[in-house]
Amino acid sequence: MIDTRNSWLLNAACIILFGSIMMLSVMHQHMAYGYEQDDVQRLLKTNNCRDCDLQGADLSSFKLDRAFLRYAEMQNANLAETQLTFADFIAANMRESNLKGANLEGANLSETNLKRADMRDARLSGTNLSNAAVQGADFMWAKGLTDKQKIYLRKNGAINVPE
Repeated sequence: MIDTRNSWLLNAACIILFGSIMMLSVMHQHMAYGYEQDDVQRLLKTNNCRDCDLQGADLSSFKLDRAFLRYAEMQNANLAETQLTFADFIAANMRESNLKGANLEGANLSETNLKRADMRDARLSGTNLSNAAVQGADFMWAKGLTDKQKIYLRKNGAINVPE
């Protein structure tokens, strides 16, 4: 009777240990990348990724013109030198993302969180920035901003807004 009980406990412990290892493996993969690989693949394949988790994803130098990224989680994403003309980022979270040198002409960034984003040298002609959160976002050398946008950016805490 004791041997059966010990055997059962050993089996239960092995199952719990195996399950814990599998769970930690999945969590580690998500934490290491911070984004869902399936979401990256969906974006690259369809150019449509509403509500995607792209946190920390490296999408630098990709061609994502007219991408649909409403409500996407894109904190710390690398979008440097990426083509994003006419992309739809309404209400996306792009906090601390790297958009240095990105082409965002005609993009819709309304209600987007751009706090502390790197917008240096970005091309922004025709970009909609209405109600975007821009505190600490760096717009040094950004091109194509209207006077009205420059006033909005300065008033709302953006830094290095061109004259």
